[in-house]
Amino acid sequence: MLLDLLILVNMQARGLDVLPTTISRFRNGGDNETADLLETVVYPEEITHCAAGVKWFKYLCLRSKTPALSRDNLSSEENGDKETEISTEGNEEVIQKFHAIVRTHFRGPLKPPFNEEARKAAGFGPQWYEPLAVKEVQNNPII
Repeated sequence: MLLDLLILVNMQARGLDVLPTTISRFRNGGDNETADLLETVVYPEEITHCAAGVKWFKYLCLRSKTPALSRDNLSSEENGDKETEISTEGNEEVIQKFHAIVRTHFRGPLKPPFNEEARKAAGFGPQWYEPLAVKEVQNNPII
């Protein structure tokens, strides 16, 4: 399913988390040319790439629920009006769907640290990934 493939956004976001350290390592090693390339080309592209995945994930989730709403929402996002068109309830449903799919396909919690600023710029704040950074507790009583 396409939604399952878009979950790779979560894995792509790992690049957002590690790039600042990678850039710093190149600078500290004296390779400013590579550091500049990573900082001015790769890093902004990662943000754009992740933002596209988030946008399409939201679109597909909303389309399956309300086709007209999702078309309107996609248009508003293209105009730079990111979260305003999705109701809090609708956004929460999208995030819950994201969590469910991630937990289906990946084992264990996400590993911090997270680049909160870059992830937010890509359209997914801490409510998208922080719950996935905690090991899920099973509600199986010990008998």
